[in-house]
Amino acid sequence: MNSSGSWSTSHDLALIYIALAYGTDHELSEGEMDALTDALRDWAAIPDDARVQELVMEAATAFLEGDGRAEVRHSIDRLGEDLTFDERRQALRDVMRIAEADGVLLEREQGLIHLLAEAWSLKQLGEDLVQDTSVVVQRKGEDWGLIHELAFLYIVVAHSANNDLSSEEIDVMLDRLGEWQPELSREEMRDVFRRSLQVYADEPEQALIQESVQALKEVLPLVQRLTVLDDLNTVAYADGALTRSERELIMYLAQAWDVNVRLNGRK
Repeated sequence: MNSSGSWSTSHDLALIYIALAYGTDHELSEGEMDALTDALRDWAAIPDDARVQELVMEAATAFLEGDGRAEVRHSIDRLGEDLTFDERRQALRDVMRIAEADGVLLEREQGLIHLLAEAWSLKQLGEDLVQDTSVVVQRKGEDWGLIHELAFLYIVVAHSANNDLSSEEIDVMLDRLGEWQPELSREEMRDVFRRSLQVYADEPEQALIQESVQALKEVLPLVQRLTVLDDLNTVAYADGALTRSERELIMYLAQAWDVNVRLNGRK
């Protein structure tokens, strides 16, 4: 982020708008650009077109040249502190208008909207905006199934320890996934893993994780939820040790799935 002191609330908003309009699909349509600049014009201290364009360029540079995900997280946190409740509501509505500008509400856009709503204590408004949208809502494609949900959660747990996936962890995940669908070849299972990893890399946010947790709870009986937790424990130990973050995540899943488990001899 620009550290010269010239970075403003408008920059934080612009960065989030860019993350939504460009970062979710790596395309910026004319409609999205118009919606983005219209929204910023209302927030800019000097709301002329030249200043708005300058804000967009400065925010885009921070997003593209730095760690885009970290920059977005920092902007969300700062705006949560700097904006009033009514301003946060307005900013979330602006985000929704930008997401709708190209006629399709992408899955990744929905994830960012829910993330903002959660961070800004506007969860109900976020749900209402997505529910009431008049544009096409994109869901996970037909190539996404139960095995992908499992792979996604295995990746979440494995990656939570050190933001990396070792070859040992990947092998264990493929082995455990193969037990769920033994009719799939190793290469087909790798395709499942790659597809799930792509979704995780694009949008590993809490809303998407919760969606997978809920989907598996609804589909799997208790005994199979226990099997998944055992799989996750095995994946976590693949690199030699169960870290605190892995343990907390597995315990969170157990609680969400109404399962009583012990790790390291403790509940």
